[in-house]
Amino acid sequence: MSTPTQHPPAKQRARSAASDKTATKTSAKAATAKSASASPKAARANGASGVVKRARAKQTARVSGLRDGKPLIFGWGGNLTRAQKTAYQHLALWSFIGVICIAILGTLAYGVVNELVIVPNKTIVSVNGVNISQDTYRKELAFQAQTLWNKMQSEIAAKNAIQTQVAQGDPTATNQDTLLATQLQADEANYAQAQITQAAVSALEDNQLIVQGEKTFEQQDHAPSSAFEPTQKQVNDTLASFKKAFPNGETYAKFLSANNLSNSDVVNSITMQLRRNNMQTYLAKRLVSPARQVHLRRIETDTKANAAKVRAALISGKLTDTVWSDLAKKDSLDTNSKDTGGDMGWVPEGTGDSGIELWAYNSSRKAGDLSPVLADASGTFDVVQVLEIAPSRAIDAATLKGAQDNALDHWLLQQRIMPGAKFTSADSTVLNASRNLPKQPSLSATLPAITPTVGTGIPGLP
Repeated sequence: MSTPTQHPPAKQRARSAASDKTATKTSAKAATAKSASASPKAARANGASGVVKRARAKQTARVSGLRDGKPLIFGWGGNLTRAQKTAYQHLALWSFIGVICIAILGTLAYGVVNELVIVPNKTIVSVNGVNISQDTYRKELAFQAQTLWNKMQSEIAAKNAIQTQVAQGDPTATNQDTLLATQLQADEANYAQAQITQAAVSALEDNQLIVQGEKTFEQQDHAPSSAFEPTQKQVNDTLASFKKAFPNGETYAKFLSANNLSNSDVVNSITMQLRRNNMQTYLAKRLVSPARQVHLRRIETDTKANAAKVRAALISGKLTDTVWSDLAKKDSLDTNSKDTGGDMGWVPEGTGDSGIELWAYNSSRKAGDLSPVLADASGTFDVVQVLEIAPSRAIDAATLKGAQDNALDHWLLQQRIMPGAKFTSADSTVLNASRNLPKQPSLSATLPAITPTVGTGIPGLP
């Protein structure tokens, strides 16, 4: 039989717990005392440091939380604590630094965009409301310069190749040498910067007039666009010839790289060149014999005001032959007609002044019509009267051939002086800006002095 477990009475258990607690406190105090006796200086230092840190923290918190009533900026911020003011000052500083950084980056970005996008796309000339950019001009100038350079180098090589025969007095070689020298002189003059830059911008203007003219002829004459636009074969053949014409030591690839051009840029210039040729062909075919002709008389003056006075006097005199004769002798600048009452004779289309023909060959014109004051192609001012109109009149072969050969230039001049035509002038500074000039070939390259060979066959001697 098991013996039951004996439990101490409740009072005895309470006294035991109290005794344990007292023993624990006594042990803790002993440990503390031992630690203190082992390092009294460290204890004192740690205690002092803790007091200082707590004091500083409390003091800093009290100072940061103070409101001194002083404004932070422009009278604002007096109600802020010092901590808040410090935060705003830091924010302002970093904001300022950020703005400066953004401004610097913005300036750099604008410089890049300005150089690569804005400036190249600025208008250099405008033709009837169509803008032509600097970059388009730059590319056309490079193409024209290289085309002329290739031609000159070929002529120089051909001339050098026959100098032995020329020195020996070979008449065929001498004649060829003279022709080459004459052509080289003309090409070198055209290669001069003042000439070739103007030629490039004029070519771009002419191309725009031709493109506009195509639409007119397609509507009026029902001409197909193929009459003006080159075929792909024409473009490819011309491009191949251009590549082949480069002198020794120069290549098409170097030309593109040096001038920052693409093959498409060259194709565009070639297309423009071929389009011009096609328009010349089309216009020349329109000039035939026999054809409609007008018989005209005119009085040419130096100013618009003087032309207006002449016109008023002609009307006052009822346009009689006597009045025409008197005024022509007194006021006309045209030495070929002033002594014949201003009579210009029959003027086939394409052979007279472009400005006068614009008016005289208008489909509504009839015999007896008197013109308003006309600005002609030479820059003077005219009053013109139609004396007769022949629906079909023969043109002599030489006159017709001259008109056909000059058909495009004559037509282009008409488009430039046509009433309502609007052209802006190219700034010479922009035309000659270094960014627009070709890097290869150089327009400042030294060219050989050319003297035509005559007489003895020895260059430079009579």
